[in-house]
Amino acid sequence: MKKVLTRILIVIVSLVAILYISVFVGHHYIFKAPYSDVPTVKAIEQEGFTFGAASIKQPSTFDAYVQVAAKQVKNYQEHIESFWPNNPEKNQYLLIQNLKDKQSVLVTPKGEIQTLSKNEFKKYNVGFGLNTEGQWAPIQSNGISGAYIGVIPENLSNYYSFQKYEHLGTYDQFLSYSHELFHSITQERWAGAKLTVEAQSDRDERFEDSQARHTRMLLQQQLKNAIADEKQREEFTLAALRTYQTYQRENKEDFQQSKLGDRLEGTAYYYELVSSLYAGYPEQIQSQADVYKGLGILLANDNPAYRNTGLTSEGYGVGGYAGILLDLIAIEKNENPNQWKKIIEEDENVSTISLLEKAYSEKELPKQEEIPSEADYRKWQNENDDISPSSSKTTIIFDVLYGLLF
Repeated sequence: MKKVLTRILIVIVSLVAILYISVFVGHHYIFKAPYSDVPTVKAIEQEGFTFGAASIKQPSTFDAYVQVAAKQVKNYQEHIESFWPNNPEKNQYLLIQNLKDKQSVLVTPKGEIQTLSKNEFKKYNVGFGLNTEGQWAPIQSNGISGAYIGVIPENLSNYYSFQKYEHLGTYDQFLSYSHELFHSITQERWAGAKLTVEAQSDRDERFEDSQARHTRMLLQQQLKNAIADEKQREEFTLAALRTYQTYQRENKEDFQQSKLGDRLEGTAYYYELVSSLYAGYPEQIQSQADVYKGLGILLANDNPAYRNTGLTSEGYGVGGYAGILLDLIAIEKNENPNQWKKIIEEDENVSTISLLEKAYSEKELPKQEEIPSEADYRKWQNENDDISPSSSKTTIIFDVLYGLLF
């Protein structure tokens, strides 16, 4: 009996060892995520502005990244009233953990850095997490409120993982601090908050509806053109609204399912774009006028870095760009650009694109532009994928397993 138990134990230990070795080898050597330690996208230089990861000396160590993140938090908090009226995200802390050695620091809203012991870190009740890219969680314990982010040091040098966020220009975990806290703090106070949060947890990108994806591709292009081209802003905006009408008429089911993402992700992306420009480029972006000018430069010529596909993912662009246009239209009319933000907080049935449609309701819309073909759509998306190549499903599985086991 003793020999049988010993053999069983040996088999179990052997299987566990094989599992660990297989996951380690697969993760590090066979199914590796796309990697580039040099930028593959040139910096954007125009009208005195310089944007993009290639324009900034990137941090290559955890300690160096903490210094960058602390400056971003400090700048963000100093300009927080510029992002959203009566902004409830004041005094938010950032808890950063090195997912390799579990070193952690706490960044205060003033950009001060406090190194934490393992016992001090536990007091913030972050909970169990995977050692994988993009890990974040809201925190509200030990007397503070804010966000936790996990950092994998070697990914700080992988331009493929962050160079598409040209509005920030650095490793992208700051976006969890701004964008995600907008969801968990600001939007939680809106009309219909409980319903929208629950519904948003079930995301369906509806890739099978190719006609709808093609139409919303065109819609994003037209909205970006409207932001980038001040002289033809109204012309491009009206063309976008014609496309939006066509979408509502020809893709009824997709349209109904788009409303929530356009409202929630769209406003969060608006917030991300504005706040990240301030935080990422403090010497260049010092006013809202700089923000609008910078976005016009970044979005010009249908910049491949700013292309989203899939129903909810498209909502980032559709809703975010429409929000920027609402600001610009209000400024042109000498009106308050925060008025639409108050409306969207109080009325759960509106989004930025529906408010934009209402703003031009008395204008005659132009003839519908040709909807992109499948070939156009594929080429359009492939150019985005070249900037930020996606990992294969197998690579993602090995990443998750590695995070669980190591």
